[in-house]
Amino acid sequence: MTNITTQHSRPAVVRKVALLLVSITVLAVAACKQPGSDDGVVYEAIILPTDTLLNLACADAGIGFETCVLGDPENPYAGVATPEFDVNNPDAVTKLDLAAGIPAGPTGAKARFYLFATALARSPSGENQFFTAQALHELWSANSDPLIREQALRAFRSQLDNFYGSAFYFTCCDAVSNDGEPLVLPLTLNEATADILYRNPTAFRRLVDGDPLNVIELLGQWGYSYIPATPPDFRDGVVGVIN
Repeated sequence: MTNITTQHSRPAVVRKVALLLVSITVLAVAACKQPGSDDGVVYEAIILPTDTLLNLACADAGIGFETCVLGDPENPYAGVATPEFDVNNPDAVTKLDLAAGIPAGPTGAKARFYLFATALARSPSGENQFFTAQALHELWSANSDPLIREQALRAFRSQLDNFYGSAFYFTCCDAVSNDGEPLVLPLTLNEATADILYRNPTAFRRLVDGDPLNVIELLGQWGYSYIPATPPDFRDGVVGVIN
């Protein structure tokens, strides 16, 4: 177990893309009500799991609109608020500040799953589904549990089925900005999902074995087409819906 103390520094206005592609302090809530995505006050510490054995609270934990993770006794975030970014209060603590307090690598993978699955249950979005899928991918890469591999694939599919067209925003490229401020750019999660399955630009094991063409077949079975991204930037991939 890891004891994580909260950080009181303010978050950046927009999330950095590194969190999205690589892996991925705490708000306590009043005991009289279930915490929401925006409730809470700063809490000093939370005990996080460091093992990689994940017991899913229900068959659809971390998938779509299922909320059973909120009642999971192993979930360290069940009693912790997981705020989303608020454009009207950009300096407020968010779920990504909580994520920043989780250890990198396999020892933090289970905590990352619980954090983003909790955020997904409270605030269903493509971003939360994508991060949940990534955490499951990381867990399976560490523990080789076939059930977790299947859950990771289902979570990535849910990203397409339930949140098609969603995006993650990041900042970059202030040198080319017209006003000298960083540009706020969208990264479409359809393509990010397909790229992870097809090219796997992560430190994790491939979720789909063999030639990447097997991913094209799998996506087709899910009802989607994919034109793979090409080097050097891998930004031109396109996901489509098969009618």
